[in-house]
Amino acid sequence: MANKNLLLIFRNPPFSDSSNRDTLDIALACSAFEIPVSLLFLGDGVLQLIRGQQSKTLQQKNLLNTFNALAMYDIDQLFVLQSDLQRFELIAADLSIDCQLICETQMAKLIRQSDRIINL
Repeated sequence: MANKNLLLIFRNPPFSDSSNRDTLDIALACSAFEIPVSLLFLGDGVLQLIRGQQSKTLQQKNLLNTFNALAMYDIDQLFVLQSDLQRFELIAADLSIDCQLICETQMAKLIRQSDRIINL
């Protein structure tokens, strides 16, 4: 899979199950092997990025710290649908990391241009 780009799609809300953590682990592992990785946050997946989440009462790991460290792993292609932000009445400043806001047409192009896609 060397030199193939990978698109990982996050669709689940924070703390719903292990799929978000698993997808993030895949991203970090691929980065370690210099596989180009892009992340796409769709639907409820955008809720993972909201600032100030408290996970202690749920006794689960908060992924925001890892999302904030993605640049250290050369993962800087992060995408969010503008329509999903609008759906949840959010703006880009509400997110804990900088993401490129895209429309549905741009998302379709991103998916077509990806060599591999993982959607847990």
